[in-house]
Amino acid sequence: MVNNLDYLEFWATMHCNLNCKGCSSCSPIKKEWFLDISRLSADLSRMKFLDINIININVLGGEPLLHPNITEIFLMVKNFYPRTNLGLLTNGLLLPTMSEDFWHICQELNVMIKVTCFPIMSQQSRNELEKILQRKNLRYRLTDKKLFNKILILNNKSTLEDIVKNCGCKGACNLFNGHVSRCTVPMVVKDLNSKFGVAFLTDGQLDIYSVKDGREVIDFLATPNDSCKNCSARTQKVDWEAAGSYPKLSDWLVDE
Repeated sequence: MVNNLDYLEFWATMHCNLNCKGCSSCSPIKKEWFLDISRLSADLSRMKFLDINIININVLGGEPLLHPNITEIFLMVKNFYPRTNLGLLTNGLLLPTMSEDFWHICQELNVMIKVTCFPIMSQQSRNELEKILQRKNLRYRLTDKKLFNKILILNNKSTLEDIVKNCGCKGACNLFNGHVSRCTVPMVVKDLNSKFGVAFLTDGQLDIYSVKDGREVIDFLATPNDSCKNCSARTQKVDWEAAGSYPKLSDWLVDE
């Protein structure tokens, strides 16, 4: 029986060429990290073995274009999931420097280029980037992002029902190191725990090699769990800004 999963995302890198305060991937406190292609191959092979059909897959970061073998990642995804809608989430700053081989692979695999335009990008740079994407005849989307959502909270007193009802990450399932989670939060808060000595919950992950069939994976991703309590039922929008040289825990925490 085929089990449909509407959306899955994974990191190509966790470090970034920007330093965004409150980054959802915690890039300002991450060491340099590149996705191992063999790890990706094994995990996608396992998902395929479990008869999980993934309709949309996004490659993200950090900044994914920092990965020296980003096109191999694209090819690997399409090898296992040739019919998936493949997207690249990038801040776009490195796109003008990419090789012709990169553009050729993107065209061949019909990669959707999804650019988040932060305030650091000038209007002129934005316009020039759009011209490049049009000239390459690629599907693309440019999204201006001036606000970040602060969502994390310590000692959460909200009910799980209220948290889930107000969750902005519904369906943003993540694959990392042989595990899946309902969103990126359970995967990244361990870095906040290590850096700042706090105790966010990290148990909202499922080992895809421990399950008997794909239905267990689908059911897990559809069911809220205790790690949802890392997030406030009341998210807070803040202006985008750089984290500076010394990121603080408060960069990620909702003001109480």
